[in-house]
Amino acid sequence: MTVMFSLSLVLNIYLIAKNYKGIQFQNRFAEYSKLESCEEMEKRFATDLKKGEIKYFQFGIGYDTELAKKLKDKYNIETFGMGCLIQAEKECYNKLVNEYLKEKHNDDIIDY
Repeated sequence: MTVMFSLSLVLNIYLIAKNYKGIQFQNRFAEYSKLESCEEMEKRFATDLKKGEIKYFQFGIGYDTELAKKLKDKYNIETFGMGCLIQAEKECYNKLVNEYLKEKHNDDIIDY
């Protein structure tokens, strides 16, 4: 009985830790879903830039894991897969990210 309880406890702690990361990711994404215009996204980009928490929204059929890894490793940019439907306000944010990379790092996302 003690072994079963210990095993259950360890499994629950593992699942909580794994789910916590997913919940935090969804909460960060939800903040951007509320923004509905380019002006709101520009303000959010300025805030994110100051905090060092820049995001990038990928559009298309497949999620480019290589691009996401490069952006995370090289620039500490978190990536969200958005699917096929392009959302104009998030494209505005992406353009600002690209401009930032060109100015600050002499690089842009298209280079990948």
